[in-house]
Parts: sequence; structure tokens; C-alpha cells
Amino acid sequence: MFLRTLSPGSLLIFLSGVFCLFAAVGIGTDLLNVDRSDPPHLLIAIILNGVIAAAFAWGWARGPVVLLYLGAATAIAHISINKVYPQIHHDLSLEQIRSSIILHGLLITAFIVLGYILLTAFVGSEGKRFFAAHTEIELAAGIQRALVPPLSVTCDGFEAYGISLPSGAIGGDLFDIVPCGAASFAYVADVSGHGVKAGVLMSMVKASVRTHFAVPGMREEKVLESLNDVLYPLTDAGTYATIAFVLIQGGRPLLFSLAGHLPIFHFKHQLGKVEQCSVENFPVAMFPDVRFEVSTLEAAAGDVVAIVTDGLTELSNKKGAEIGYGYIEKALRDSARSPLKEIAAGIVKTSEQFGTPVDDRTLLLIRLS
Repeated sequence: MFLRTLSPGSLLIFLSGVFCLFAAVGIGTDLLNVDRSDPPHLLIAIILNGVIAAAFAWGWARGPVVLLYLGAATAIAHISINKVYPQIHHDLSLEQIRSSIILHGLLITAFIVLGYILLTAFVGSEGKRFFAAHTEIELAAGIQRALVPPLSVTCDGFEAYGISLPSGAIGGDLFDIVPCGAASFAYVADVSGHGVKAGVLMSMVKASVRTHFAVPGMREEKVLESLNDVLYPLTDAGTYATIAFVLIQGGRPLLFSLAGHLPIFHFKHQLGKVEQCSVENFPVAMFPDVRFEVSTLEAAAGDVVAIVTDGLTELSNKKGAEIGYGYIEKALRDSARSPLKEIAAGIVKTSEQFGTPVDDRTLLLIRLS
């Protein structure tokens, strides 16, 4: 996979270095048969060993079928050369043997040094490319950590705790709580894909949501339409974001909506049970001119609302079984009165004990007071 990413110039330098190193091996092999060596056979040993090694290095990136063809071609080349230029025994004097050994030694040294120079140049040029990309990834990861830090707040009417654990250096999950007048807009977003591209879209989602509420007169229930209108023209096909939000308004039912996201888990303190709250909508940035349905849920003091991403529910163990929703609902029922940070830690720990995480995991817990 690495060789496939090389530019033609870098690939040529790499294959030339391989040629030189294995040409030295060919010279050493010819030296072992010094009594049968002559200039044509020495040249053949240099070219044949170097070309075969470079061809196999190139073929390694093309798959096993190419390697099989190269193996067959190598066998045919050896047989053909031995027939055209058969080795003949020569009676050599000690001085001739000494001269031949010196010549072979000088050639071996020259090809090894040249191969070392070429491979060092290759490592240097590719190192610059790697560290340039690595630096960009580190920068993007730092930006993401700044955009999605662990959150623990206590406000008038509720407390909240959120955490996001990316599966790689850069994740595509996001959560935030945005003040909007006397209300608070809490949401979780899950951007399609991973890496820098997902991280860029994630930052665009956060900026767009905060911009929506910074403009006077913008309606809270229209935030998904606004977000979709902004992001759809700026994203390519197959790029989208799922979002779940709740609008916390003191003393009033919670307004909520989902854009292709998992259901919101609502633990009802008085009844001691968990309900899944859902609304059918498309993800954001998938289609133009989409209208998003919203709904409400009745919540009382002590109720806990949990919004998660599928990294916590689509986790599989070694047997292929999926963890599902049940453990999250159980954690809310069993630990609803515990600090939200402890509830979140318990959910994350259970998921990690079940299987190895392969997707970003994000959890936002809200307890009404």
C-alpha cells in the first residue's frame, strides 16, 4: 500500500537502490565461481540480480499474481542465459585470482555505497512527506480536542456531562451545549467517515450550530434545516452527519429531534424505566431542501436523558455479537442517582469489556433538576 502512494520519481529512486544492493549480491555470487567467471558473466550477474530484485519489489505492491508471473519470468531468464552463455572453467593463476577478487570487491563496495545513497535519499524524501502529513494530522487532532473537550456543567434547571472518545487520531463525533436565551440547546453529532475529512466536517457542524443561535430571531426548532442548508452545498456525495438534540426550556417539555441518529434514551425517575424517543428524519447534508420533524418529551426533576453515537451500540465481540442498547438502559436505571461522570464511566467501561472499539464513542448525559 505504501509503494502505491509513491510518486514516479520516488519509486525510481527506491527501485534503483534495491537494484544496486542486490547487484552487489550478484557480484558476490559470481565471485564464488571465480574459476568460471568472465566479464560477460559478471555483467549478467549484476544486471540479472538487480533487475529481478527491483522487479519483485515493484511487483510486491501489485499483488500475488504479478509475483507469480515474475517468478516464472525469472526461471525462464536463468535457463535461457545458461544456454546462451554457458559457464566455462578457466585455469587461473594466483595473480589472476587475486585481481578478480580485488575487482569483485571494489564492485561490491561501489554498488553497496550507491545503493545506500539512493535508499537514504528515498527515506529522506519520503520522510518529509510522512512528517508533513503527520504534522497536519496532529494539528487536526489538536483542533478536535479543543472543539470537543470533556464537558461537565451545572446550569439552572439541569446538569450535564459529556465525553467523546475517537477511534483514531481524529474523530468525527461532536457534542455541545449552546445557550440560546433562557433555553439551552444540547446535541450530539456523528459525522460519516473518519480522519481529517470527518474532523473538518465536524468543526463545520459546531460552527454552524453556534452561528445559528448567534443570529437574532432564529428559531430553535429550525436549527436542522439551517444546518442542512449550510452544509449540503459544501459537502460531496456520501458525506453527511447524524444529529440528535434536546432543547431544555425551564418548566416546559423538552423539544427534541433526530436527523438519522440513534434514539434518545429518557430515564423517567418517577417510573424507574427508560423510554426511547425517536423521530424519523434524514441525516443532515444528505439531500437539499429537507424539512425536519421535531417532537417533545415530558420530563421531570431527576429524569436523565442520554444521547449516544453508534460507536457505543454497534460494538461487536469476538463471536460477532453486537452489544446493542440494553446495557445503556440498565446503567441509567441502576445508577440514575449517581454522578453523571460515574454513569458515563460505567457505560464506557462496559463497552470496552465487551469488545475492541472500532468507531468513535460519544456520550452526553443530562439530568434535570
